[in-house]
Amino acid sequence: MSTIPSTYSRLQIILHWTIAALVAFQIFFHGGIEDLWKDRMTGVTPNEGSLNAHAFVGLLIFAAALWRVWLRWHRGAPELPVIEHPLLKQVARLTHGAFYILLLGMPIVGALAWFGGYSLPGQIHFAAALALILLILVHIAAALAHRFWFRTDVMRRMWTWRASVD
Repeated sequence: MSTIPSTYSRLQIILHWTIAALVAFQIFFHGGIEDLWKDRMTGVTPNEGSLNAHAFVGLLIFAAALWRVWLRWHRGAPELPVIEHPLLKQVARLTHGAFYILLLGMPIVGALAWFGGYSLPGQIHFAAALALILLILVHIAAALAHRFWFRTDVMRRMWTWRASVD
């Protein structure tokens, strides 16, 4: 990477919003998988995992997040506003790192729980889901703060793109 990009690439933006939509699906339509999990863990149904919508979408999230990490590593990401306080920049870096850890780790522990029938990874997956929801709320609040409080163009970087090679 020779220069720091001024905006995210078209592919980075598409992956961001695709992952956001897939995560929203998982958050709002996870009830069925929880019921099946409880039945498996209490012995109501056999402890055998099968591919279902939640597991399939989790695999899609994992693949898209892995692709996004690869793109960020190879292409980079725009710098945060110069006027931003160094502490806020550090919080932003930590938040993005936590997103990547959760988006890559949750499908792994979810798959271990679901396909392996193991309880501990299922508990980790549930706790990570709560952390992810909190992180999403912080991320949205920060984006809105940048737009309406700090009056920066940070949100624009994820809404528009320049012609770029992905």
